[in-house]
Amino acid sequence: MNQVHLHLLLNHVAILGTLFGLLLLAAGLIKKSEHLIQAALVTLILSAMTTIPVFLTGEPAEEAVEHLAGVAESAIEEHEESAEIAIWAMQALGLLSLITLW
Repeated sequence: MNQVHLHLLLNHVAILGTLFGLLLLAAGLIKKSEHLIQAALVTLILSAMTTIPVFLTGEPAEEAVEHLAGVAESAIEEHEESAEIAIWAMQALGLLSLITLW
């Protein structure tokens, strides 16, 4: 498994984990279940932690695909800019979840 595979795999884990965590949080708030809320917060913390290796493997993944036919450099740059915003948002969500869980 190389950096590109790792980047793609972990990226989906972070996205789906965040979605699952938010759905768990909504269910916990609706049902007023402390256990569901705690599970949601742990899921969000783990998803935030997963974004770190996703971000760190982004540059090597870029290097591997930037010279392939059909890959637009502008699309890669836009993706990179979005990733910088996303990692800060996810780290803030993870920290907020950790504080709330504590």
